[in-house]
Amino acid sequence: MSTTPENPDASAPNTNPQGKPETNPENKETKPETNPEPQSEAKQEARPDANAEAKPDNKPQVKEQANPENKQDAQPEGKAETKSEANAETKPVGETKLSKKAYVIMAVIAVVLGIFLFYSIQKRRHLAKVAAEASAPKIPVVRVSKPFQASDTAMIVLPGNVQGIRETALNARVNGYIKNWYVDIGDRVTEGQLLAEIETPELDQQLAQAKANLELAKSSMDRVNSVKIEGAVSAQQKADREGAYQSSLAMVNQLEAQKSFKRVIAPFAGFITSRNIDIGTLVNAGSTANNQLFTLAQTNRLRIFISIPQSFVPFIKVGSQAKISIQEISGKPVIGKVTRTAGALNADTRTLLVQVEFDNPQGLYLPGMYAKITFVTKRTSRPVTIASNTLVIRTEGTEVVTVTPQHTIAIKHVTISKDNGATIELADGLKGDELLVANPTLNLTEGMKVSIAQK
Repeated sequence: MSTTPENPDASAPNTNPQGKPETNPENKETKPETNPEPQSEAKQEARPDANAEAKPDNKPQVKEQANPENKQDAQPEGKAETKSEANAETKPVGETKLSKKAYVIMAVIAVVLGIFLFYSIQKRRHLAKVAAEASAPKIPVVRVSKPFQASDTAMIVLPGNVQGIRETALNARVNGYIKNWYVDIGDRVTEGQLLAEIETPELDQQLAQAKANLELAKSSMDRVNSVKIEGAVSAQQKADREGAYQSSLAMVNQLEAQKSFKRVIAPFAGFITSRNIDIGTLVNAGSTANNQLFTLAQTNRLRIFISIPQSFVPFIKVGSQAKISIQEISGKPVIGKVTRTAGALNADTRTLLVQVEFDNPQGLYLPGMYAKITFVTKRTSRPVTIASNTLVIRTEGTEVVTVTPQHTIAIKHVTISKDNGATIELADGLKGDELLVANPTLNLTEGMKVSIAQK
């Protein structure tokens, strides 16, 4: 092995025309020369740069002479030159790829740091805002509503129970047993129709005895009256006999009248709504619920009794129209009229009993139905109406909480005229242009500063 001199041109081996280096017969090992003779000026300029990059320490290069016995190990100058150029070109590409990855990583880190800093700043600002709001005095936020004028008509809806224009329970007037009955529930009957018969054995015996007593009294009176001798029979005796006869006759007439009650007849035309007897049932004279034989109702015209609250009494008069509607019956409501009122309020309920009548020619409405009765009346004035959730009931009375144009609280006393449930009509206390606080709390005091919530 020999070292390469500093001057590569002086130690360069001679090449044959094909560009192959000469071999050294004394050295069996063959190595390609690292600095073959350049064939052009461009190759000479490129080769020193590649060598400089590959070996920056500028150490002397070791030349390997070619072995004449192993020519296959020798490489042509052109191939060595190509390999050096490839090595020289490959290294900058790797450095370029590494530089791009570094840039991407740095960009990602910068973005993450930026996001972190952004959210940190936002969090600090939010905390500072919350702290500022907590330290600042809080102004209550309230929701408001405006009062309005009531309509010129007043509508009142009240419940009621439908009844027949005539309804009665038929009871027994004599003691006995049911001999037979001829009608049942749902049957339509006419006035005077026979409904049932009662068997009265005791009454029959009493009547027979009374008739016998009547015959005896009559014969006694006739004997006294037949005496023609003056002074034989006193006037007192004649009067006693005549009185005994009249008494017996009255007893017979009484028992005859009672016997007529053995036949139960309909007092008016209508429908049988209940039957509480059967053949052989023991009945007693009386008007208790246990003695009811039948219930009869006249349904071609119906009536409804309604209890009017005291606040609505001024609007209800005899002759006022009312709309009767039943949920289970579709169609237009039936129009009825107030036929009579009690004229006085019930002291316990503070209500006025009113009767409304209406025709029922088709029989759609039946006694016992639940109905809604609507009264519509004209108002003489239109009161101020407020929402029920704006009213406050305190020990001082009924009040409302208003908001002034300066956004301060002002409490006003009001007087209720009528409570409609969702709305309340006032008799006085408001003009109608105020702002009323909805669902006011007890911490709202006079003159307090408030803020109105945006809708």
